[in-house]
Amino acid sequence: MKVFWKIFTIAFLSFVVLIGGVFIGFNTFMKDQHPNAEVPPERVQDDDFEEIEEKDELIRAFSESNRVNFVMLGLEGMRSDTMMFVSFDPDTKKIDIISVPRDTYYPRVGYDGLGKKKINAVYGDHGAAGVKTVVSDVLLDVPVHHYITITYKGAASIVNTIGGVPVTIPNPGMYYRDDYDDPPLVINFPPGPRVLKGDDAVKFLRYRQATPGSGGLDRNGDLGRIQAQQEFMQSAMKKAMNLGNLPGLVSNSFRHVKTDIELQDIMRLATSAIGLDMQNIQMHTLPGEPKYMEDKLSYFVNDAKETRQLLLEIYGVQEDIAQEDTSQENNN
Repeated sequence: MKVFWKIFTIAFLSFVVLIGGVFIGFNTFMKDQHPNAEVPPERVQDDDFEEIEEKDELIRAFSESNRVNFVMLGLEGMRSDTMMFVSFDPDTKKIDIISVPRDTYYPRVGYDGLGKKKINAVYGDHGAAGVKTVVSDVLLDVPVHHYITITYKGAASIVNTIGGVPVTIPNPGMYYRDDYDDPPLVINFPPGPRVLKGDDAVKFLRYRQATPGSGGLDRNGDLGRIQAQQEFMQSAMKKAMNLGNLPGLVSNSFRHVKTDIELQDIMRLATSAIGLDMQNIQMHTLPGEPKYMEDKLSYFVNDAKETRQLLLEIYGVQEDIAQEDTSQENNN
């Protein structure tokens, strides 16, 4: 699902500016129409949640920055299969992307069912607006101004538009079968180079582990999948840049997109993004580690202290980071 995110942020904005007059009622039609969008999720405060008290520097950095932040969701039905925080700085023309593992632990008041403590369940209960609230909470109250969602069909459409993406399937190949999916999901890619198109590209991006006993590649869950997706994105970016038709690329998938960005804001951001260098887009993963919780399920538990350091870097608070490191060394 992440194949297009680096180009999507710029191309989406540019496309709408070019044909903005065609979209009557854009601001209403494009929004995620979730029935519970007005019911914000409330996090359960428990022993597994590490609260960070030192937020003053971050809050000041957030308030003084002109960064515009998005949450981008790749949807699998009513769950967000891919989730990313995207931060665009119009002053420096830089973009930072933090991939949020879909198994991230986020218990909510009143949602105790199986799988409900994983962050990818939030969309089904609260829509994209609720995910904005949750991502802001996980990232220590960073403002999340907008959301953009896209479906599997949209991702497949983008890959087809650029003629497929070259990848090399590592040994021993990829094999997974889920007969309970509708329709049944079969992923069967032997090792070696190939060009993935449409549904095959989506299968590659979804793959996490092999069917037991098949001898296929084990990506070690969602973290390994995120790494593979980033490599896939680099190849797709190279292919897309050579084609040079970014507005057409976005227009082909436009019908699969929902967003709460107002048209006038899109026009303003598009102007700010002119001249952006694709080398100024940095990829990150939410700090943390996998962990089994009291319900015997595996979650990704984010590290709040490391998350704070990452946000300080993104927001350019380098001096404060150096002072904290020096203070820790002195205490030791």
